Amino acid sequence: MPWDKPYHPPKNQRLDPELYAHANCVYFMTIRAYMNHAPFVRFDLNFLALEVLREEQKRQNCLVFTYCLMPDHLHFLVSPGRDGISALTFTDQYKGKTTNASWAVQWRGKLWQPRYFDHIVRTEENLHAISEYILANPVRKGLVEDYEDWQWGGQMNSLPY
Repeated sequence: MPWDKPYHPPKNQRLDPELYAHANCVYFMTIRAYMNHAPFVRFDLNFLALEVLREEQKRQNCLVFTYCLMPDHLHFLVSPGRDGISALTFTDQYKGKTTNASWAVQWRGKLWQPRYFDHIVRTEENLHAISEYILANPVRKGLVEDYEDWQWGGQMNSLPY
């Protein structure tokens, strides 16, 4: 018997949202540019995206540790400043703020994909290895020979452990 019902892909399945609201946890976030575009090849847009990241960590009481803005995506490690503040809310609000701010530098349309990748860093994982992975992204992509030469990546705060 043929399948005669429309296919509906599963909704974005996340863990319980409460798991993203612990001050003693670090979350590895990856946000992709909308429709696999590469908007982050412009100094003004890159500067703006990282400036909003700095502002949002203060406004939302979160700490951004390692970050790397690539032409088509952004990686960062983030931790809530206190229990009850959500890394998911931080990321959602960051995406909205950067999109709105991008219009001031003549970007048109959406900036980010609706969904993003998140990973709760477990205590048995090596946070420093994840940080090095993030920083080495432009080296792996052949954009620079040394990660220190990539001006759109670095540390905003020291790693917690």
